[in-house]
Amino acid sequence: MLAVAAVVLFLLFRDDGNDVDSGGPDTTTSSSTTTTADIGPAGTISDEEAVNVVWPGPDGELRYDDAMAAVRGFSEELVGFTDPVYGDYQGGDSRSGEVEVRAGEAGPVTTVFVRKLSDDSWWVLGAATEDIVLDSPLPGSAIDDPLLLSGQASAFEGAVQVSVFERGDLAPLGEGFVTGSGSGEPGPFEGEVRWENPRGGWGVVLLYTASAEDNRVVQATAIPVGFIGGD
Repeated sequence: MLAVAAVVLFLLFRDDGNDVDSGGPDTTTSSSTTTTADIGPAGTISDEEAVNVVWPGPDGELRYDDAMAAVRGFSEELVGFTDPVYGDYQGGDSRSGEVEVRAGEAGPVTTVFVRKLSDDSWWVLGAATEDIVLDSPLPGSAIDDPLLLSGQASAFEGAVQVSVFERGDLAPLGEGFVTGSGSGEPGPFEGEVRWENPRGGWGVVLLYTASAEDNRVVQATAIPVGFIGGD
């Protein structure tokens, strides 16, 4: 299932050139803070590119010169990981890659997908984990209130937290939860979450599970979505 999510995200931006840029360090195994050296000047990306982005917000000033810095910013600021452990940057093509993120040395993997876009900055296209597989909505879908969700998940007591964000904003437009399986094996979920639709624009649907011990984020799935406009 995780492979399917990766294919969906990477097909959004197939490599059209022969330039090679690894974009990230060979390894990084612990959390580190984004510095000004990681952040480049705000540039412009096309509307076609922007609709597939979850982090940072294209309308803001935040940009990343480094793939790992983009992964760290997304993982710690938007998702809410606390002191996560980062794997190696794995290049998928000359401008795309992925990084595995864990809440600790052991535990489930959240794979974060990144892409260097036309402004030569690095952007996060989404994230996926095997324990939270989202069937609906799909990346790039247009959503309205209430948000209808379906998929499969495994979590403590089956609880999967859901947040809807306007892209680039850390304050959620709405929060709720769906219930999957608490048995250790993924089970189906269906549910709805109420949120305040700004009637246009783009955002992020984030699903995550939390530790039973200290309520820290354990793993997450995130996709880009559009907001249905109108009255």
